[in-house]
Amino acid sequence: MLEQLIEWDKAFFLFLNNTHTQFLDHFMWIYTGRLTWAPLVVSLLFVLFRRNWKEATLVVVALALTITLCDQFASTLCKPYFARFRPAQDPEFSPLVQIVNGYRGGRYGFISSHAANSFGAVVLLSLIFRNRLFTVTAIVWALVNCYSRIYLGVHYPGDILAGTVAGIVIAWIIYIMWKKVRLFLWRRNILARRESPYGGDRDIAIATGVIYLSVVAISVYALIVIYF
Repeated sequence: MLEQLIEWDKAFFLFLNNTHTQFLDHFMWIYTGRLTWAPLVVSLLFVLFRRNWKEATLVVVALALTITLCDQFASTLCKPYFARFRPAQDPEFSPLVQIVNGYRGGRYGFISSHAANSFGAVVLLSLIFRNRLFTVTAIVWALVNCYSRIYLGVHYPGDILAGTVAGIVIAWIIYIMWKKVRLFLWRRNILARRESPYGGDRDIAIATGVIYLSVVAISVYALIVIYF
């Protein structure tokens, strides 16, 4: 059964990976870069700290803890334990893989750190913000981020799925802890009993807008590289 799942995983990978175009090569290469999303991080910090620095600090600590746990669980525990080659690193499978700019990633790929980190951060912030537009936008952002890893040839869909599940579970655990710590720290403040300190905050639209603007900027850059 496990061998059959692995074969299906490889077949699905080839289906998703063999869709390369010049535009997507440039788009996915930039999209998957962590520095690309520095403006998003800055906008999130602005949204958080503009209202209440104490609440913001607690959220930032929760977010940092989530990403750290996701990253360490994926990279330090799972990858060396399962020792599953990335598609582009597998000696037998790599000739079938399309890569971009010679990038092959590290040796092992199960589970995906990008998927775990992305969905860990997205789920935690969505639970805290309680903003529908941000939640939908952030989930789509995370899905594209995950697909970029398959497109670049460094992760199988199974790596992505496992990383996504890990990120969601860790985010939920940290969210529960965040609620308990928040209520403990401000138990005498009636506002601390609210489900979310950011519910209805219009400033969240700023962070949401930055995601859209960043995607537009990446697209424009990819087109410029191709035609100019």
